Amino acid sequence: MSPKKRYAAISLFAGCGGMDLGLEHSGRASVVWAIDNDHWAVQTYRRNLGSHIVEGDITQEPVPDVTCDILVAGPPCQDYSTLWNHDGLLTARGNLFRQVARYLDALQPAAFVLENVPGLLSANGGVAWTLVRHALKSPSSFVATQPAQGRRRGVHYDISAQVVDMADLGVPQHRERLIVLGVRRDLGVRPPIIPTPFQGSPRTVRDALDTDPLPEDAANHERGLDSPDVIERLKLIPPGANYEAIPPDHPLAVKGLISHVYRRLDPNKPSYTIIAGGGGGTHGYHHIEPRRLSNREKARLQGFPDDFIFEFGDSTRDRRSAYPRVRRQIGNAVPPPAAKLIVSALADVLSKAGVPARTASALRAARRGEHSLSIASITEDPITREKVAVGQ
Repeated sequence: MSPKKRYAAISLFAGCGGMDLGLEHSGRASVVWAIDNDHWAVQTYRRNLGSHIVEGDITQEPVPDVTCDILVAGPPCQDYSTLWNHDGLLTARGNLFRQVARYLDALQPAAFVLENVPGLLSANGGVAWTLVRHALKSPSSFVATQPAQGRRRGVHYDISAQVVDMADLGVPQHRERLIVLGVRRDLGVRPPIIPTPFQGSPRTVRDALDTDPLPEDAANHERGLDSPDVIERLKLIPPGANYEAIPPDHPLAVKGLISHVYRRLDPNKPSYTIIAGGGGGTHGYHHIEPRRLSNREKARLQGFPDDFIFEFGDSTRDRRSAYPRVRRQIGNAVPPPAAKLIVSALADVLSKAGVPARTASALRAARRGEHSLSIASITEDPITREKVAVGQ
């Protein structure tokens, strides 16, 4: 593949853009259209990645007429998480995977990436994964809302499902996620195995936070949000330990249900999982100073660069309102370094299969919505025997 050419991607449930940033950093693909319904996440995406994202309800949004070689999606995972109710298919949010099938059926990209939590495999007694797997392998038959004579030929994908710890992919954080990769069956190649180059030698909290300390005035670097009791409580907890380090009869002792409660980082290990929300004691806590982590520190533990700025609105009237808005964006994001490795491996497979990449000019046109291409920019894809855009 020419270094000037990339595959065209669309991004569903894009959030603030963690997956998309890693995809862009891979140099192998570029997002031409994205969608999310979180207002502040969309504002962050537009500031850092571009205006090609739509703010809206994916269930109401028509599939765009857009060039798409790779579809990436990170549908909400809360209802499949074992830390929550594990309701899965019983909720509207747990059924949003159906939108991924709808887009796969309509756009028929060469490949896709879906990210979720490992709990998807066991939710609803395994029924959820059976249904999701069917939707991803045979999206056209799963959707099947139109008479056969009025539809395009159905699309089928060969898929792989791999549970990976993001620490093995270069993220300074233990974060287990289910990564489902799909490659269109007619291409004659299998999805790649996700590489784990950092397995056994992960990046640590010290690497992320201490080697190059954040300046005091760094963006999204909020401190001073903890009450005096919380500060004193944290002084009783050594690095790497949690609320259980406090004697149960101590006046500052608390009860917790999960290990994250008042858990301080261990500087010699990757961070524990950064989460998007939660009550007192779940913010993530610094290993040196007795305080919660700032959002900028959490962003580093997710692998975001320091120049990636998170939007939150005007916080002059209520300083505390900014913190949860940004916390949610970071905790919901796919770590960019992991996305970079995953997309690179997938692009290698597509290149091997002879799937043509797009020129920069074609990708720019797709971002602008210029999908009515001139005859001079059309050729036949030898893989699918369909007409596709190519570089000039």
